[in-house]
Amino acid sequence: MVRRAEQIGRYHLLDRIAFGGMAEIYRAKTFDDKGHAHLVAVKRILPHLAEDEDFLQMIVDEAKIASLLHHPNIARVYEFARAHGEYFLAMEYVDGKDVRTLLERCRQAGHAIPAQHAAFIAAETATALHAAFSATDREGRAVKVVHRDVSPSNVICSYAGEVKLCDFGIAKGTTSQVQTKAGIIKGKVKYMSPEQALGKKVDHRSDIFSLGSVLYEMLTKVPPFTAQNEMDLLVRVRDARYTPVRELAPEVPRALEAIVDRALLRQRDARFPTGADMASALRSFLREFMPPYSRSYLGRYLRKLFEQEIERELRRMEEYVVGEADPANVAENLIADALGPDAPVSQFTPISRRGGPARKRGETSDDTTKKTPSPDVDFHSAPTEILDRPRRRYPGSPGGRDPRDLDPAIHDSSTQIIAKDGSRASRARRRS
Repeated sequence: MVRRAEQIGRYHLLDRIAFGGMAEIYRAKTFDDKGHAHLVAVKRILPHLAEDEDFLQMIVDEAKIASLLHHPNIARVYEFARAHGEYFLAMEYVDGKDVRTLLERCRQAGHAIPAQHAAFIAAETATALHAAFSATDREGRAVKVVHRDVSPSNVICSYAGEVKLCDFGIAKGTTSQVQTKAGIIKGKVKYMSPEQALGKKVDHRSDIFSLGSVLYEMLTKVPPFTAQNEMDLLVRVRDARYTPVRELAPEVPRALEAIVDRALLRQRDARFPTGADMASALRSFLREFMPPYSRSYLGRYLRKLFEQEIERELRRMEEYVVGEADPANVAENLIADALGPDAPVSQFTPISRRGGPARKRGETSDDTTKKTPSPDVDFHSAPTEILDRPRRRYPGSPGGRDPRDLDPAIHDSSTQIIAKDGSRASRARRRS
């Protein structure tokens, strides 16, 4: 079945990948000034919220805050725009799954996320939190961004093993125009810090507590705080009392459990001082627990776990074609002043500049890539990268086995090859 993509601003909407009470998110295609196609994520604000000025200002805050956060572990925001009365946010597309989806799949399979992957995901997220709180504006002033909604749905893991923190929609920083009233609680209650649940002023250590809750759930399959109703849940979060990790998952190494416990301390002064400190503790654990670990291990794990979904998504993408586009329909970018004239969005256009309308994915070398290049980097000229490594013997491991053998989901996984044009190929990898 052939589907025609709808144009909104510089983008052609493909399949819808998420839907919530505030917006719906689409995979979308756009083109750069060299004619290359790129995937982005477009968050389309629901019509009934387009009249809510406070809500729209909150989205403007999100986009302006994100425009200051240039870090590999933070999903980038390209623009917040208005076209024909519609508002939408264009963001970096991360080809993978969020931690909430990963947790659901693991629960269905009857096991938790393996300790090494959980530690890596948490370390990368902690690094993102530190980068956000340490960010400065264009005049060099600290903006001290506090995310306030660190939860499984806002941490995305790509099939290449990258980890991205996203959705700064209720983040607080010195650039924010909408101020939260005293006593007003924002965020997902079961991942809040005690001070956030009490409606008190929060800082970066609140995000560290929330990340501790996410790490706890990755290791045990259940959140640390649960209750029958929201009021009881607020009380549990406020008291920061939870079942010890070892009682639910005795196989979790004690060193990793100690990191969880420190992040979940009720007194904020006793937690990790910064996201960098928490990330350092997690990376030290990984060096001891699995010395050769790298992000490619997480990528293989995810590709094996979601093998069928990856194939379905690729087939669904091929159903969409981009017809004639209006090059003048680039929408009004409401944060152009914050992004500056050299922002990546300045490259984007709704049409291919190699002549004629864009074609269906897979028909030309203009295939959609997984990443949007910055203005001074041409990823399309990069060499082919093979996300695998040769097997070898490890003297420090029992029987000289590869530590990856500790992770049963990696066996018989596929080696993914990302070519210059962004296309994928895979081959079966058998155990030696």
